Amino acid sequence: MRSVMSIIVFFGAVLAAFAQEPPATTAPAPATTPTPAPPAKVKDYPAFDGGTRLEFYAEQNKYRAYLSNPADFILFDQTFITGDLGGDLSFGGFTYSKNKGKAKPGPTEPEDKAGLDVSYTAGLGGMALGAYRFGPWVAGGSLEFNRDAASLGYNGAGTTLEPFFTTDDGWVDVDLASQRYGITAVAAATLEPHVAGVSFSFMPERLEGDYDFEYLPAPGEEGTHLIEKLWGRRELKEYRVTAGYALRPGDEFDVGGTFGVRVLRSTLNWRDESVEEDPAGVADEGASGDIELKGVGVTVGGAGRYKLLDNLRVGGSLELQFIPGIKLDRRGERWDLVGPFGERTAEDYRMANADERHYKFGGGLAFYPDEKTTLAFDYGYDRLTLSADVYDDETAEVDELELAAYHTFTRLGVERWVIDDLAGKIGWEQNLFAYPRNVFFGGVTYKFDDDWLINYDYRGSQITVNNLSLFVPFEDVVKPASHRFTVTRYF
Repeated sequence: MRSVMSIIVFFGAVLAAFAQEPPATTAPAPATTPTPAPPAKVKDYPAFDGGTRLEFYAEQNKYRAYLSNPADFILFDQTFITGDLGGDLSFGGFTYSKNKGKAKPGPTEPEDKAGLDVSYTAGLGGMALGAYRFGPWVAGGSLEFNRDAASLGYNGAGTTLEPFFTTDDGWVDVDLASQRYGITAVAAATLEPHVAGVSFSFMPERLEGDYDFEYLPAPGEEGTHLIEKLWGRRELKEYRVTAGYALRPGDEFDVGGTFGVRVLRSTLNWRDESVEEDPAGVADEGASGDIELKGVGVTVGGAGRYKLLDNLRVGGSLELQFIPGIKLDRRGERWDLVGPFGERTAEDYRMANADERHYKFGGGLAFYPDEKTTLAFDYGYDRLTLSADVYDDETAEVDELELAAYHTFTRLGVERWVIDDLAGKIGWEQNLFAYPRNVFFGGVTYKFDDDWLINYDYRGSQITVNNLSLFVPFEDVVKPASHRFTVTRYF
């Protein structure tokens, strides 16, 4: 027993000796706390976010998201400026001559001569977008311009291109040009997780066209000298104010809503004249004037995205638009003149009162097989209803019109970051209310560094009526094939 106690006392003394601090000969070094290694930087692979033209329900394109909800302007986390230039990038012409004929006004000799001249400039335009970030605020805006133009001149035998174009022997000249502008100012602020924003837009458009036809008998021949002229111009102006809110508690989900007011003005001016001259006299008949449309609309919208799984995100959107009490007023005159006598009639009356309602909603999925690949799918529904009471020049109601148009659309796309700074994407869109129904799109994005990014997008040409409205812009109906080049500079 004594031996066991001796062993315990011995080891206790040894442990106590090791536990004692050594004699202090110098000042002890201060204790240091090891610095944790910084976390590895996560590479950002934005999905379908390189250009300014494409957006999926589950994957926002931040360069376009603010147009739907100004609160989404907060997605720009740093100051930047970007320029977008392109369109159809098509301009050119076609000429044809038979026996030295020319596509100019003059005597018509369809059996001997003919001339044709066609020229066009399709879908050229650009946009500048910028934002300035200071603390929780982001302010900026965009400017854009688009132009389409085409002309045709012909002199020769009559032509028929049913159901689009028919003319008799003679000279024909057709010119069409549209110009569309857009100015948007946006501001957003965040008090996490809440975000609010407001935007103001002014979007005017001018579309002008004319058609001239003349039949002039050849020298020495008798016949009727016929002139027909048709000229028209539509000017559309839209003022829009939108307020938006979004809840963004993190990367798992975001949800938001908007309320907006649209003030719309559209003026259609025209002149239609036909003059016949023969040995019996001159007959001149036609009409001129304008129709003015006025409307004030309200828009309500909502959208959200939710990360359902680690590699799956769902999204949806709803937009309602109501334009009640649209007024269509007609002013102008008609005339029917034969020789020294004739009749002129002034016109100034309410043509119609109309209401428009537009409903649009849809949902989509974004699937991520890996961190560099995105598969996105959308399915949407679009419905327009239009009702109008139509009056004659005596203010009597003559018709009650009801119009309803609805359709679904589908969009599918895939994007892959081939290397850390280079991405490619391709996709397909189908729209029953469009020709052609199927359109393909694609693009390439390259990041030089953290300050510079370039992007190229392509989308096929299409003629659509899905945005049908009394105030529809021309560019929402005719969409030439689009090549868009975007350069972005971050600061």
